[in-house]
Amino acid sequence: MPTRALPAVCLICLLGTLPNASAHYLWVQIDTQSSKHGAAVIHFEEAPAPGDGHYLDHFTKTGKVWVRSVEQIEPKLLTAADVRKGDQRWLATPLPFGSPRDVSMYGKFGVYRYGDTDVLLHYYARHLDVQTHDDMHELGRAEHMKLDILPHYSGSEVELTVLWKGEPAAERMVYVRGPQRFRKNSKTDEHGRVVISPTAPGKYTFRTSMEEATPGTEAGQDYALVRHNATMIVRLPLEK
Repeated sequence: MPTRALPAVCLICLLGTLPNASAHYLWVQIDTQSSKHGAAVIHFEEAPAPGDGHYLDHFTKTGKVWVRSVEQIEPKLLTAADVRKGDQRWLATPLPFGSPRDVSMYGKFGVYRYGDTDVLLHYYARHLDVQTHDDMHELGRAEHMKLDILPHYSGSEVELTVLWKGEPAAERMVYVRGPQRFRKNSKTDEHGRVVISPTAPGKYTFRTSMEEATPGTEAGQDYALVRHNATMIVRLPLEK
């Protein structure tokens, strides 16, 4: 596998020392101009934006995309197509209904080597397309996602709870980015929570991860660690 860009954090990040600026993550966005109800657009890049899609082959084989609504709370499985335009590449699928909705994706990347350490990588991504506090409350928890970020909106603040297999995950880093260069990096407390105070209206991204020191074998490749990465996109503020 080429080493010009990394699909997750580098080995030094796995050891918890320095951040990795070139990490790739799975992102779900919504193109409201495509089809009647818009389309889910999936990138595997450093940020939620189009790129060369160099590693997307891993997700065309293992990826699953779902959509939920307040009326249809059970995840509905969708089929994503491989889209190429010039030197850019992404996955996309039309959406069957409009907002409020939660679009999510899971994909297993496989084994990737960081230095001398082989790591099995899993990715989870969500786009919470809601406008009100009540809609966020109804759609905030995605039980089909093993690693999840549960948001709770209280007007001036947003409480984020990292859930691992449905249970709060303490001491996990949460990275938040927003408009006007909003940045906050925090560790979850003993209840798996961090709190942010959005400073401007617009799109906010949340990202976290979970690691397991569980060796094994995947597709004939041995690995020493398992790393799970989760992202969420939501627009703030919300209506009461």
